[in-house]
Amino acid sequence: MKPHRLLGFLLFVAVLLSFTSAFAQKTVVAWTAVSALNAPYWVIKEGGFLKQENLDVDLVYIPSSTTVAQAMLAGEVAISAANSQVVVDSALQGGNLMAMGAIINVVAFYVMAAPEIKRIEDLKGKPVGVTRFGASTDFGLRMLLSKYGLVAGRDVPVLQIGGMPEIAGALSKRAIYAAPMSYPMAYVAERAGVKMLANLAKEDIPFMHVGITTTRKFFQENRSRAKAFLRAYGRAVHFMHTRKEETKAIIARYTKVTDPGMLDGSLQYAYDFVEKVPLVKAKGFQVTLEQSALKNPKAKQAKAEDFFDNSLVQELVNEKFFVSLWGKDPS
Repeated sequence: MKPHRLLGFLLFVAVLLSFTSAFAQKTVVAWTAVSALNAPYWVIKEGGFLKQENLDVDLVYIPSSTTVAQAMLAGEVAISAANSQVVVDSALQGGNLMAMGAIINVVAFYVMAAPEIKRIEDLKGKPVGVTRFGASTDFGLRMLLSKYGLVAGRDVPVLQIGGMPEIAGALSKRAIYAAPMSYPMAYVAERAGVKMLANLAKEDIPFMHVGITTTRKFFQENRSRAKAFLRAYGRAVHFMHTRKEETKAIIARYTKVTDPGMLDGSLQYAYDFVEKVPLVKAKGFQVTLEQSALKNPKAKQAKAEDFFDNSLVQELVNEKFFVSLWGKDPS
């Protein structure tokens, strides 16, 4: 082959390999609720932290952890906010979901209710709403009802409503009498005459409410990309705490909220629960397994550690990545 033709061929191969590499780097990431607890996913994108890590990401909204789990198992989504209940249910059925990090490690909802509902016990015989069965709203509500001697489905009808805006609408029309809600939609519901019945955060129920969830296949085959995403997460949370006005503007863009008080409340809500170092806490998966064991005997044989892998976050901790952001250990 003549030198100039060889050079041309090599250039062609280089371009082709570059294109293939760029294409292979495409990652679909899903957030699951119009809630400030999903704000890290929005800030990762809007703050430019994905580009900083050289990640090509499509950020999509899929309203419910159970729905996004199906998309992940189908290979359509690589990383999502799916919770520990979804991860456990999938794995017990032979799926390969796992958590490589956690954004929220407790149930963090406000249970909003019609004004005539004064106590949790008043919900007996009245329909309540969740986004989807198996979602964080469903888990939190069932745990709360159980604490007060009520069995979801038997004593209290539970309806699947959809996203947070749909839940707010159902509450205002009395199609349901109570539902777990997050900011900013809890504020919207309150302005419409609904009141807070319980703050689930104060109930201290361990649970991976919002995860950094993936499949074992993606985690094993794309550790560098997964680690880059976790770095982008760390930078996004630091941004949320240090650039508040810009963060509120991002929250407003995704939630369509413009009320200053609602935006302040939404940001504070995120500060209260979002992990600066996204280590998964085993206790959240243990409680999830205990609940799953009530209807699935396989859960009794499983261990919490079977459903998550903290190794990449721990690598970042060991490398002092989070200390470099905050100037101290933020955990």
